[in-house]
Amino acid sequence: MKILRNIFLTLKVLFLSAAFFSSAAYSQQICPLNGMNLKPKGLESVEVLKGLAVLEHGRVKPFDTYAKNVLLQLSGRTSYQKQPAFEWVAKLIFAPQVTREDQVFLINHSDIPKVFGIEPQKRRRYSYAQLQPHIPRIYKLAQEAHQIEQRKRDLVETEILRLFESIQLYTNLSLTFSFAFPHPDFTLMDSKTKEVLGFQRNITQFSFLQFAKRSEQIAAMTKVHETKPADQWTKGEQELIQIVAKLYQWSMAYYGLPLNIVPSYLPKDENWYSPWDATHIALQFPQGREELDQLEKILMTYWNGELLEFNLAVKAFDRSVEQRTENRFPGFKNRLRVELIYNKLNLFFISKTIYFLVFLLFLIGMIQRKKGAVYSISLVLLSAAFVAHAVAIMMRMYILQRAPVSNLYETFIFVAFVSVLGGLFIERFHKHWLGIVTASVSGYIFLVVASKFASDGDTMQMLVAVLNSQFWLSTHVLTITIGYAGVCMAGVIGHVFLLQAIFGRDNLSQLKVTYSVLLGMLGFGLVMTFLGTTLGGIWADQSWGRFWGWDPKENGALMIVLWCALLFHAKIARILGPVGMAVGSILAIIVVMWAWFGVNLLSVGLHSYGFTSGLAMKLAVYFIAQTGVLIVLFLLVKKKYPKLTL
Repeated sequence: MKILRNIFLTLKVLFLSAAFFSSAAYSQQICPLNGMNLKPKGLESVEVLKGLAVLEHGRVKPFDTYAKNVLLQLSGRTSYQKQPAFEWVAKLIFAPQVTREDQVFLINHSDIPKVFGIEPQKRRRYSYAQLQPHIPRIYKLAQEAHQIEQRKRDLVETEILRLFESIQLYTNLSLTFSFAFPHPDFTLMDSKTKEVLGFQRNITQFSFLQFAKRSEQIAAMTKVHETKPADQWTKGEQELIQIVAKLYQWSMAYYGLPLNIVPSYLPKDENWYSPWDATHIALQFPQGREELDQLEKILMTYWNGELLEFNLAVKAFDRSVEQRTENRFPGFKNRLRVELIYNKLNLFFISKTIYFLVFLLFLIGMIQRKKGAVYSISLVLLSAAFVAHAVAIMMRMYILQRAPVSNLYETFIFVAFVSVLGGLFIERFHKHWLGIVTASVSGYIFLVVASKFASDGDTMQMLVAVLNSQFWLSTHVLTITIGYAGVCMAGVIGHVFLLQAIFGRDNLSQLKVTYSVLLGMLGFGLVMTFLGTTLGGIWADQSWGRFWGWDPKENGALMIVLWCALLFHAKIARILGPVGMAVGSILAIIVVMWAWFGVNLLSVGLHSYGFTSGLAMKLAVYFIAQTGVLIVLFLLVKKKYPKLTL
């Protein structure tokens, strides 16, 4: 490729002086989305692509995960019309023109399509063919929205920006393999030139890659043009010069495209490149030429519907990449295999479903008012869901090679895990459904919330440098998250206590058991949040030289400690009784949610697990709803026990 670039520089003067080399030479559209009506024969399956390694956002992941992230960004879903993400994205990169009519572009605001004269769709999704005529205007609006400070953008401006980013991603992916596809820009009619370059005489259109691989021959053939006047060039020479011009144009136009599947060929370089970017580097190395040939074969066999040859080409490329990178990225291929299993099993969804089923069985058990088979089945199912939950977390730990909590999504799956573990522990000593209902409700709710955050994209993200500490992730972050779980469980038990007081049969012994468990869980939450907050301060002191005031997240955690301590002091001072402690524990959930989410709304601090948009309204709704439920429960308790005080 260096030789090819030298040709470009050598011929630059010639291009400026050649009369035939005008702007008309650039009139042919490069993008294969424009002007090509060919359709591939298609393959029965592209399953073999799922395990292909892709570097995205600093993490090597399987193509299966990458494809889900792409489709999630475009349409908010991980499949298209029952078609797995990896199959649809394969169409986009190998045969983009067949995806033009696919309605994959999610537009949440109905005013946006109306602005462009597009009929709003019920499902809020639109095709590239619908949006293409309006891309210049979308780009202009996105530029204007980008100039506005993020927190001051309205919903329409935010959505326009997201739409433009989606169109950009779609277009860039559609160009990923255009270097290997025959194109009118590389039309060669002269039979003598074909013979010298080793092309078949009956073929007239070739690809960028076919000419780039013959850069040395082209250099030799164009050497004479440095001294030969342009008006004396033969028709074949003129053709070749135009092709070299197109090679230059394409190499300048396509840079920094997505789908980084080609690791660097330099031993100590950890960068990965897209197939297009690789053409600028790989031709300098024998193995690079082989891998480009394999990528070309992958494209051609996909179009020709040759499943066996396609699978062999993908596997050959995959093996080549693995052999070259096993020293630089030890064990990455095993982690990819585990991630594929993780994606396929979807254990969190299974656990969430079982937790909900266990709660339904609990309701049936309450109607029957006896344990029996329903109780045993519930306990077995809860244990099975917990095991699946634990396995999923361990798989994530192996894939990411770090502690289980490092972002907002992981806090929810881990709090759910600790809550279910706590519920099983409670049930081990108090076999009266209390642990089962607490575990099932907590596990289900937190996994539902986690799934909402999973819809934002990849949940296995790389850490920012300031948080990338295995020791502190394993101590401070885990400790404070366990504290969150303890306090939230105490709040759930507080709900159970009030409901028992309202609907129970004046079973004081059962209320005493529930109350004692509530105190124990609240105390556990207090201790863990105190330890976690203290460890956070020490981490801050070591990293920034300041103990307090370093981040609102830690100050939010301190609020939890102070609230729980206040409740226990009020109990000791006999200001609060059992009902007051139950109410206080429920309010503690609100305090936790503020520390968990609310500080993110301040948009400051390096330690936050990630800022979120559109969260303020949801938090406000939860606070109001929780307060309303609490007031109703307290009034019902007060009605049943008129002389009762807090």
